[in-house]
Amino acid sequence: MIKFFRKIRQKLLSENKFSKYLIYAVGEIILVVIGILIALSINIWNENKKRANQLNNIYDDVKLNLKSDLSNIDNVIKQYEQLDLRLENIVDDKYSSFLLDSINANNYIECIPCEGDINSYIPFEIQNKGLELLKTFNDFNSTGNKELTIEIIQFYSILESLNNVLDKLKEESFNNVKYFEQFSWYSDFMNGRFNPLAIEFFAKNEIFKNKVITYRLVAIQNYLPLLKYYKESATILLKKIEISH
Repeated sequence: MIKFFRKIRQKLLSENKFSKYLIYAVGEIILVVIGILIALSINIWNENKKRANQLNNIYDDVKLNLKSDLSNIDNVIKQYEQLDLRLENIVDDKYSSFLLDSINANNYIECIPCEGDINSYIPFEIQNKGLELLKTFNDFNSTGNKELTIEIIQFYSILESLNNVLDKLKEESFNNVKYFEQFSWYSDFMNGRFNPLAIEFFAKNEIFKNKVITYRLVAIQNYLPLLKYYKESATILLKKIEISH
């Protein structure tokens, strides 16, 4: 092809047809420019396709994360709902009236306050690999999925609230354990062994009841509603992602 154009140029020059040569030269330049533009367009198309595939793969990761969370969150919510019933009964003195007389070494397992509910917490670890990948993907404008991407990032803003409340729950649990360490029955309590002094403490101590109230406020009135909201929002978002691609 190059030899063909070279022969045409040489023929025009040899025939001293400058005007035709000039027209030819302009045409050749136009052809070169068109070729470059076509090449650029193909390259841009390939790059956009590559980026779109990359974004779709990230969406797949987000879907997997959401499905994993939704498969685990019901059990965590159920545990907190059951915890709420136990803590509510402690606050309402439904255990204290019979604890001293009824609890012994044989039925110690029936001592609900002795379970140490306020000394631990039930974590819910949200899977966010897809979110982290999405944060590093800086070209979603060109893929036509800008709205969905923004919605995903906004959805995961709940993470901050969940983590903050969970940190508070961890702090309350740790402080309660530290408080119990001062008592002689602490070792038996932590190892699940019956100790009448521990039973008496859980039945009559007002500080313990106040700690239960504080723990319940964080776990039940703050963390549990966030978990339920996360479940509801994650279900909606998952459907949107599945429909989008």
